[in-house]
Amino acid sequence: MPDSYSGSPPEQNVPLGVILLLSEIVISIGISAMVKQISGDVSFFLIMFYRYLASLPLLLLLGWHQRKSNLLHVGQVKTLIVRIIMGTIGLSAWFNAVTHLPLSVATVLAQTMAIFITLMAPFFLGEKVGPRRLSAVLLGFVGVFFLINPLAESSSVWGIGLAFGLAAPFFGAVMFIFLRKLGRTEAPISTSLWYNIIGTVLFLVLAVADGPLIPQELTDNHFVWFILIFIGMASSIQQFLMAKSHQLASVTVLAPLHYAAVPISIFIGILFFNEVITLPFLFGTSVIICSTWYIFQREKLQKTDNDN
Repeated sequence: MPDSYSGSPPEQNVPLGVILLLSEIVISIGISAMVKQISGDVSFFLIMFYRYLASLPLLLLLGWHQRKSNLLHVGQVKTLIVRIIMGTIGLSAWFNAVTHLPLSVATVLAQTMAIFITLMAPFFLGEKVGPRRLSAVLLGFVGVFFLINPLAESSSVWGIGLAFGLAAPFFGAVMFIFLRKLGRTEAPISTSLWYNIIGTVLFLVLAVADGPLIPQELTDNHFVWFILIFIGMASSIQQFLMAKSHQLASVTVLAPLHYAAVPISIFIGILFFNEVITLPFLFGTSVIICSTWYIFQREKLQKTDNDN
C-alpha cells in the first residue's frame, strides 16, 4: 500500500476551472439557504446527519474510481484527525450562522477566513506576516464592526449568530491550513471520505440521542426529506467541484471568484428571506473584501519573491 498520493496533475483549463468554481459557489449558497429554510422544522443534529450520510454514495463511487482498494488510505493520520475536527466544528458553526443571521451577513463574515489564515499562518505554517498584512487584518475587523453595526437597535439579537458567524471562518481557516498540509502527500478524495464518514457516525449518535431519525411529525412532509437528501448529495458535488476547479486553474486565478458568494447571497436573501441591505452592511462588506483582497495580493507577491 503506498505511503503517499502520486497522481499526476491534469492539464490546466482555466475557463472550465472558473465555471466549476462558480458552480460550486452557487451550490454552496443554495445549500445554506435550504438549511436556513428547514431549520425551524428539523433539528440541527438531523440536518447534519443527513448532510453527511447523503454525501457518501457519490464520494465512495468517485473514490473507488480514482484509488480502488486504496480509497481510504491516508498516511498523515494525526493531521487528518485535526482536519476532521476543525472541519466538523466549522461546518456546524456555519449552519448555525445561516440559521441565526441574515444569509448575506453570514456569507460576508465567511470571507474573513483569509484574515484568520493570515493570523494563524506564522504558528501553523511558519510563514512570516509583515506589518502590511497585519494592518489589512485590523482593517478587516473594522469592516466586521460596521457589518454588525452594534449601534443599531437590532444588533442585540445577533449575539449567538455573530459568535457562530465568526467561529465558522475561524475553524474553517484552521481546517484549510491542515488541508494544505494533507494536500502535499494525500489524495483529496481519501481525506474527504474520512471526513464525511466520521461526520456521519458522529451525528448519527447525536441525532439518535436527541430523538428519532425519522420524526413522526415529518413523516408525511416529503418536501423536507427531499431537501435533507438533496443537501447531502449537493454537498458531495460541491466538494468535487471545489477540488476539480483547483486542479484545472491556479489559486491566483480562482481566489477572487470567492467574492461572488456575496452578491449571490444578497440576491437570495432579498428574494427568499426578505432581508434588508443597509448602508453599514454595504460599507462593512466593502472593507472586508478590500482587506482580504489586499492580503491575497501580498501573499501572491511574497510567493513570487520566494520562488525567485
